[in-house]
Amino acid sequence: MALQYADEFIDRLHLIWGAGFLSPGGAQEVGAIVQGLDLEGARVLDIGCGTGGPAVVLARDKGARMTCIDVEPQLIARGHRLAADAGVADRIAFRLVEPGPLPFEAAAFDAVFSKDALIHIPDKKALYQEILRVLRPGGVFAASDWLSGAGAAEDPAFRRYVELGHLTFTMATAEETAAIMREAGFEAVTTVDRNAWYAEVSAREAAAIAGPLRAQILEVSDLATYERWRDGRKALAEATTHGSLRPTHLRGTRPS
Repeated sequence: MALQYADEFIDRLHLIWGAGFLSPGGAQEVGAIVQGLDLEGARVLDIGCGTGGPAVVLARDKGARMTCIDVEPQLIARGHRLAADAGVADRIAFRLVEPGPLPFEAAAFDAVFSKDALIHIPDKKALYQEILRVLRPGGVFAASDWLSGAGAAEDPAFRRYVELGHLTFTMATAEETAAIMREAGFEAVTTVDRNAWYAEVSAREAAAIAGPLRAQILEVSDLATYERWRDGRKALAEATTHGSLRPTHLRGTRPS
């Protein structure tokens, strides 16, 4: 199976969002996802850790003890390097895993975190059942994910974005996601819509890719790849403005 996050693609994303980040918002957005949680010394699982930026933030700024998993080896390798460069390698363990059930014992973690990676997992019910299983009683799931608005499939901009992209994903609405979480056994389920924030951010991203970042992107990509990506990001920004793409913060607790 072809890599979804080849090194060239990672380099492009880092140019937009900074080293270690494969989605927007940086350290500030990570902080917003876990706002109000005391993670000092907590055992935290990061699902879909990417190149490690969020894990570094949680270990460095929140004092968490991170276990980070992903399914592509180049992501894990980059995460190792980032953690070492940030001086927090002793607080972060990276692990390459296969798609499917989480390879951890029940109640192994105080919290489960994810930043914009659960979109790649098609079986949402099984996913949330597994997250609940590895949380200790009273443990918290705090994440962000790319969710869809109602009627997204009928939005020409959203269809154009999907057509031009190479990533495989399965999206749900906030209402569907909350219902699946409750069905899995979570309580105190909340969703926080981030569409308005990302509508502004995505417009700036699209403009930067089409203009100031063009030369830097062409240093790591060929012209055809750049042009397809530029057009795809423009379509994504339009879809976000239309409400078809709705990045959302998710929160739920395993019953005590």
